[in-house]
Amino acid sequence: MLTWSDCFCTHIEIVDEQHKKLFELLEELSESFQQGGPNQALIEQALKELLDYANKHFVEEELLMLHSKLDARHVNLHRMEHKSFIYDITSMSEHLFTEEDLVETSERLVRFITSWLTFHILGIDQIMASQIFAIQRGASPEQAYENLVNKKYDYNTMHLIMDSVLDLWHMSLERCHKLETKLAALTGAEPPTP
Repeated sequence: MLTWSDCFCTHIEIVDEQHKKLFELLEELSESFQQGGPNQALIEQALKELLDYANKHFVEEELLMLHSKLDARHVNLHRMEHKSFIYDITSMSEHLFTEEDLVETSERLVRFITSWLTFHILGIDQIMASQIFAIQRGASPEQAYENLVNKKYDYNTMHLIMDSVLDLWHMSLERCHKLETKLAALTGAEPPTP
């Protein structure tokens, strides 16, 4: 289970407090599944809370970036990650109860959120914070962005980011394989081999 630690701190109080709340929602989701098992209503409620809070957080984070005058290249990429998360969670919630049992669904959901939060906070959110601090010290938005394009991470952080990326990739691969199998069944084609 993912727990909050200093490695996730951006040192921007409002951002860190909101990230902690996302971790709490994830922990509540995970714990509720362990207490008596998941059920459809519980999963739907957890997803709704998570989406509502994520939307609020994303809006505030994007306003912070605009207020801090971050380079548009970073802002656009950051927004794209936010939209991707909302799309993925919404898509998951639309298809949750059609293909798999509730245990598998809940495990996949917790895995996705854990990996996404790790990847996002340790990656682009840390870069955002570094740019904000650089601009506050007098760098132009362009300088702040360009100085961080090739940001180097310590070994432990890079390891967490890579594990998250690989986990997200494996989940996407699993989903694609399931969709290919369904398509083959509908068209009478040969099912794909894993």
